[in-house]
Amino acid sequence: MKSQKAQRGWLLVLAVTGWFWWEAAGPVLSQSEQVVEVVIKDFKFVTKQDVLRLGFPTVIKVRNEDAERHDFGSAMFEGLPTQIEKDGVIVYGRGLGGAYLDPKRDMVIRFNMTRPGRHEFRCSIHPNMTGELLLLSVEAV
Repeated sequence: MKSQKAQRGWLLVLAVTGWFWWEAAGPVLSQSEQVVEVVIKDFKFVTKQDVLRLGFPTVIKVRNEDAERHDFGSAMFEGLPTQIEKDGVIVYGRGLGGAYLDPKRDMVIRFNMTRPGRHEFRCSIHPNMTGELLLLSVEAV
């Protein structure tokens, strides 16, 4: 008889101002990067993501479909090695807060999520546009 041990995993759930979207699309361990897609449309963040795990390479793809400039910024990147790619330019650093995004443009943010908890993101131009990354612990037996 095998002994049962609880295994601890981490789940990253993206909740956006009253909207909650979670879509599992297969085992994360077989992927080289975990992806969160964020579309800015009608002054809202609309998100789509797979199940994500703590400590794995994470990619946030942001696309601005509005006719106005927005930004995607968060303190969650503070102290973490982060790469932001926008308009063919790649910026690396620790403490990159995010980037402005002109209409009909996109950007890619790469980092490793290492801290559980709630991590807010926002558009500093339009303060009512907010969302959060929520890293939860999930127990399995």
